[in-house]
Amino acid sequence: MKRFKEFSQRLSVRSLLLALGSIVTFSLVLSLLLYFGLGQIMRSWHESEVASLHQYITDRLLEQHELADAQGKEVTQIDIDRALEGLPFTPAYLVVTKDDGSLIYYYREAERGGGAGRARNMLQNLQDVQNWKDVRLEDGTLVFRYDAHIPDFDEQESNRIVIAASKLLLVWGLAFAGILSFLFAYLFTRPLKNQTNRLVSSLQRMASGERKVDLPYGPVAEFNQISNASAVLQDNLVREERLRRQWAEDIAHDLRTPVSVLQGQLEAMVDGVFKADEMRLLKLLAETTKLEQLVNSLALLSRLETPDFTPNIQKIDLQNFISVLRDRYEEEAKSNGSVIEIGFPQVFLEADPALLDRVLSNLLSNALRYGKEGGRITFSVGMEKEKLVSLSIENEGTIDKDMLPFIFDRLYRGDSARKTEGTGLGLSIVKAIVEAHDWTIEITSDTTTKCIIAFTQSLS
Repeated sequence: MKRFKEFSQRLSVRSLLLALGSIVTFSLVLSLLLYFGLGQIMRSWHESEVASLHQYITDRLLEQHELADAQGKEVTQIDIDRALEGLPFTPAYLVVTKDDGSLIYYYREAERGGGAGRARNMLQNLQDVQNWKDVRLEDGTLVFRYDAHIPDFDEQESNRIVIAASKLLLVWGLAFAGILSFLFAYLFTRPLKNQTNRLVSSLQRMASGERKVDLPYGPVAEFNQISNASAVLQDNLVREERLRRQWAEDIAHDLRTPVSVLQGQLEAMVDGVFKADEMRLLKLLAETTKLEQLVNSLALLSRLETPDFTPNIQKIDLQNFISVLRDRYEEEAKSNGSVIEIGFPQVFLEADPALLDRVLSNLLSNALRYGKEGGRITFSVGMEKEKLVSLSIENEGTIDKDMLPFIFDRLYRGDSARKTEGTGLGLSIVKAIVEAHDWTIEITSDTTTKCIIAFTQSLS
């Protein structure tokens, strides 16, 4: 049962079952339409035949009456027989009587006319004469009565043969169509099955850790889209695994340095090589502070990249917020002759205040530390239909173009940054905070360095 269930869940099997189900459904609908439609057609045909026959008989009998009346004689059986020789349809029987009920004409199957005595005897035994039709003059005078019956379409032998042949052709046609449809469905699902198997095999190889898998492409556009997405995923996995290895190596290196310094200093003090004086302890404290900053930055970055992390969104007066930030860095700006300018009026932004402070503090600190001394640092905003859409921080000085693609990578530090204190996680944290708000960040460097944060949700 389990094996059958797995077999029935295959895409190729389901496609075949879908094709067969469609054929069965089509056959059933076609059969019902033919059954009810053919019945309606035969009923309409019979009603039309009956109406035409009755009209013809009535007109011929009236003509004979007028002709006999003009000649001053009565209508005879021979007259009726001659008048009805050209019947448009062959009835099962036809009986005509005069106005007094006396039989004047009788026809049944292949018989026409005949002796009056024999006709009367037949009439006495005729059980299917039920509905008499009156033939009257314009003044309402009854001149004849008759009854005629046309057999239904399928009561006639020739018609029954045609219907039987049509049903046989329909059955054979449906059987032939079913076989062809099954064959076409099989031929259609075969490449589908092959592409599916190749795609599954490639994805299984990726799942097992292989990273140079050639993704298959075939006639199915949706599977090709899966192959494209899988190729992108494979590239991302390669990149993430490379970054993870590099990150692990960099973390180990950055942690090893302060730990080694601490261990060496402490062992030297234990052995009496160094004295545990205030200067020595301050150096040890600086190393532990560095170690603490790195650990805290790693913890913050890990928390920001957690899928269920949600910023504490509040409405912020951005101009006032940056003014407070500028006052905090005013002394550092004066020390290298830089000027911090805020070039926009009061606007409001929805953001997490603590995280936004971390972002802007890091960017402003980098601009002061690595920008041109005595340069100008400008905060500006982009507006669109009175809505705040971006915030830019621009400073004089440039960044090496080779560094720009890696500037947000974890623990990446340029040559100039390696000479200063830092963990190498600042811009990685900045990017994580920006993405946690569903914003984007971009750094360009031409004649000046500009960092642009584009907002998706803001208040003007």
